[in-house]
Amino acid sequence: MGKKARAAARASGKKKGGNKKGTSSKHKTTSAVSNPLSLIKGTLPQIATSKNNANKQNYHTLYTKYKLSTQRFVTYMRENVPADIGGMKSVNFLLPAVDWMANNNHIIDPMILIDLKRCIRMRHRVAESVFGGGDKNHQHFLCLLVYCWTVMRTLPTGDVTTINEEEEEEDQTNTNRFSIFNGEGDKENEEEDENEDIFPMSVPRPEPMDTESLTFEDLLKSDDRNDAIFFLLTLDELMTFVIAQYRVLVRNVSSNSRQGISDTAMMENLLDSSIAFNYALQSVQQLEFELQAQHSHLDTPCRLLATLALPELTVEIDSIVKRCSSKSCDRCDIIAFLGDCIQCRFHNTSDSWNREGSIVNEFVAQYEVDALGKMELEQLFQQVLLATNLELPNKADKGVERLRKIGEQQAGKPHPSHSWLAHMNYMSGDRAIHHTVRMLQLFGGVIDSCSPDKLIQPNPKNKGMFGKHWTPGSRTNKLRDMDEMLMTTLLPNWANMCRHGIMSKVVLPREDELCPFFVQLKSYVNNPRKTVSWSFAFGVHAVLTSFLEVDAALPRIIDISKLVFDNYFQQAVNSTKLLLNEKSSNMKNSPAWKDNLTLVSFLQNFGLEVYDDLAIWNVLCGGTNFSILSFLGNIEGGCCMIDCQGQLRIVMYLYHGLIINGIIDEDDIPFLKTLYNGFKECKALWLGTLPQKGELVKQFWRSWGMGLAESKEMSEEAKNKFQGKRVPSGSLFSQGGKVRGRKMHPIDPEEISTSFRRVCGRDFSGAVDKYHTPEQKQRSRGMEQYNVAVRTNDTLDHLENEIQLYAVNLIPTAYYLEQFVCSISRILGWDNLTLPFMLEQKQDMRQGVAILFAQHVLGALDFADDPLNYTFTNSPELVAAAPAPTITQGTASFLMGFFEKVPPQNVLWFQAVDSGDMEACTKIETI
Repeated sequence: MGKKARAAARASGKKKGGNKKGTSSKHKTTSAVSNPLSLIKGTLPQIATSKNNANKQNYHTLYTKYKLSTQRFVTYMRENVPADIGGMKSVNFLLPAVDWMANNNHIIDPMILIDLKRCIRMRHRVAESVFGGGDKNHQHFLCLLVYCWTVMRTLPTGDVTTINEEEEEEDQTNTNRFSIFNGEGDKENEEEDENEDIFPMSVPRPEPMDTESLTFEDLLKSDDRNDAIFFLLTLDELMTFVIAQYRVLVRNVSSNSRQGISDTAMMENLLDSSIAFNYALQSVQQLEFELQAQHSHLDTPCRLLATLALPELTVEIDSIVKRCSSKSCDRCDIIAFLGDCIQCRFHNTSDSWNREGSIVNEFVAQYEVDALGKMELEQLFQQVLLATNLELPNKADKGVERLRKIGEQQAGKPHPSHSWLAHMNYMSGDRAIHHTVRMLQLFGGVIDSCSPDKLIQPNPKNKGMFGKHWTPGSRTNKLRDMDEMLMTTLLPNWANMCRHGIMSKVVLPREDELCPFFVQLKSYVNNPRKTVSWSFAFGVHAVLTSFLEVDAALPRIIDISKLVFDNYFQQAVNSTKLLLNEKSSNMKNSPAWKDNLTLVSFLQNFGLEVYDDLAIWNVLCGGTNFSILSFLGNIEGGCCMIDCQGQLRIVMYLYHGLIINGIIDEDDIPFLKTLYNGFKECKALWLGTLPQKGELVKQFWRSWGMGLAESKEMSEEAKNKFQGKRVPSGSLFSQGGKVRGRKMHPIDPEEISTSFRRVCGRDFSGAVDKYHTPEQKQRSRGMEQYNVAVRTNDTLDHLENEIQLYAVNLIPTAYYLEQFVCSISRILGWDNLTLPFMLEQKQDMRQGVAILFAQHVLGALDFADDPLNYTFTNSPELVAAAPAPTITQGTASFLMGFFEKVPPQNVLWFQAVDSGDMEACTKIETI
């Protein structure tokens, strides 16, 4: 927005933006209100529920990539050495195999070196974690891989072969939807700089393991713990991406206040946070799917925790089954059993689906374990329950603390809670995500016990049942301190929203792209007995984390969010009321206007005051609300309304024609400059590049839906008229028949907004990584978090460049554009001229206005030597009707006067600042 508009909007923001020193908003509860279902505003819109398949395609994440790389490497080694080496099933086979290659100067396929490097890089990442990279078998395997690398890197390489053609065909059917990143791993061998800690120049030849029984197949089957570690480490890093945007938000809220910028400028940061979170959550969903595809027994968080934290018990149960049962039990089944044992403590004792009283008996019966084995299993089960209580206490319990002290004395070291996911900055310790999982599972029982037709009543008087209640400004760093708020404030309100609010009434278009957290929230409420997924826990965890990161600024952020949200709809209502008084406009009868206005108006139900402010206006949920309103409502719905009578085309072609003729400067009318810059790439308006002088009339008619030949004929007639050549006799509307039945192409929001294309279309073509160094790219190449970082940075960059268009409320904008067209038509006396045309041709009046506008006003700007002073000698009817000195002068003067008087507070629903006015947004970098 230009300086005048920014200044006016800033003044408006100060007037309406609330207290600069902060506010003291009190959050509300639903305890004293009627059923939210009775408060739904507006009629239910008819919404098309077609899905964007771009976000539904399966694609290979790093799990699949490095597993396939391992398999390809092992297969290659087996197929390229003599069979008499023997022992090919054992992992120790790699030692004599690579030695044979070195002794025979074997020519290496360079693609195998890429696979080997990927194996080493991913397994080294896990080995760096606190968990030690798995057991000694996996550590030995990593040593073998590194040794193979040091040998094979020195051998000659041949041409790239196609030994994996079948697999390549399979990969093409499961193409990564982010096509820009496809094939990046193929360039890994071109990187000259290698991390010597991961890829040393030489290492001693490892000693073979004592046992030869460990096969590659056994090793890969027991890879679940490594993959679980890698999965959680990835989640932790993705959470840092979200947190980075929370911190930018807080910084800019403070910075804007110091600089006198409206509080509403924080809207861009709320959208940034929502975009970063949505990309991260969608990645977690895919990673979770891939993990379960690789390891079907890791289909619940508790089973993953068992793999991670109870490897010794897994071995012990395996020993019991072997001694006390005639049936064999697979290791995966043991892990599933231990995970379900942990799950018993994640449910309420009263939950009918809690298997605490039967789980051991079920396992014993399934594997025919004898009495002695059953007794030992019962003892182990009690150990699991105790370990879970010590790891995830619900509240201060003297009995638990006493047992903890006994365990510390016996072990000789502390036994703190929340220790299973150590060394993860944002998902372990005091911010343990598995504690969030447990809270959600516990509340699932509350939802299940409440009849669907009733409200779940929050209890604000609950006194510390789960911990100390978080309050803004408490500066706590503990996620556990918000457990009470989660259970007594957020979850009841969210459940009521899903059962009785807008989420219970309608399935929004693009909901998987714009509000994946709401989609998961609704699934959780509708299926409270279903095991909570990692991805949903990730979403709730991000909400709770936002409280910690935003802290004392949250009340102020909530107040400004509500103000901006309400302002959008108030502007829409005001412009609609004004439209009803515009007698010469047919816009209010346009199906595009009516249908989309119904949809946009219905979105107001996301802000119903019946719900607690903390539940709907926390940073994540508030950002999601604005993401829905901005992308679906204002941009997509607004694009349908802003040109529903061709009003945007008429104004933009006039504005462009005046600029290229030097009659006005682009900065003279800031409001139109914003629209002009925002719609410059719109093919529906311009059909490509902006038209030059001599192309205005032709391009306008083409944009109006006319064929190329007819558009050229209309342009040629206008050219003859303004160059004094002979023109066909007839009325001003002699060419009106060519206009009949033409349909304009609708505006595609993906053409005017790259950030819209990224977010809603999942189209990342042209995305560029500008923020990672070559070393970071090398270290992070192929990782899902790297892809998320690049996608997020690219989208936020484009949003920053486009934010001024997003700040324009396209509903009142459509009205003002239409009012201008109606007003200039009256001023120039066209209404009296178009009425007979409308009656004779049976066409809409706007079609007649378009003919006069294109052939005469645009015609003068296109072909007259001095369009500003052209006297229109060939159009006496126009001259007689128009009171201005010349039609072009009058039109240009009225354009400037009309749009300069449009109040910014009527069309700007938040303050957009130019790039550089705000502190730089934190760019995401992978570790």
